[in-house]
Amino acid sequence: MACHPLVSLKSHRTSHDHDHDHAPQGASAQSLAWAFQFCHDKGVRKTRARDALIHCLLELGPISWRGLSESSPLSEICNPSTVFRLLVRLEEIGLVRRITVRGKPPFFTIGLPGDQHNDYVVCTECASIQNLHILCPGNRLEKQLEEEFGFRGVHHEFVFYGTCKACVGA
Repeated sequence: MACHPLVSLKSHRTSHDHDHDHAPQGASAQSLAWAFQFCHDKGVRKTRARDALIHCLLELGPISWRGLSESSPLSEICNPSTVFRLLVRLEEIGLVRRITVRGKPPFFTIGLPGDQHNDYVVCTECASIQNLHILCPGNRLEKQLEEEFGFRGVHHEFVFYGTCKACVGA
């Protein structure tokens, strides 16, 4: 089961004509196994649509609901309403992360644990999303919160907002 990134990414591009790096995460076997086990542990039923959705989210990185709904194989397996319901359910259990930009449709991605997670910078003009390939300071803070305050299961999300180079020059 493979997503077709060119079809999916094309479907959620913005209205202007310059390209952006939507930073696919890549669906590693380890990430897929973790996500499937997470769903199992949370009592989410295994279906072809659920598995295809998780695979596409891992393969394509942040993507809109419309992009997911139009991507292969999801478009052949289920209708857009099912994709939306699955996204909401997986967000409720903490597997899916919603990235919002005021006035634009949200993007969705898998919230991977620990050092595997991704942090992003989002253009507030065109809604392009770029993965920050940096050593995340949040990981150290998570450990500190667990050690000093006794919290368990600490996690974080970093999303930075600004205007991308292409929009600044437009």
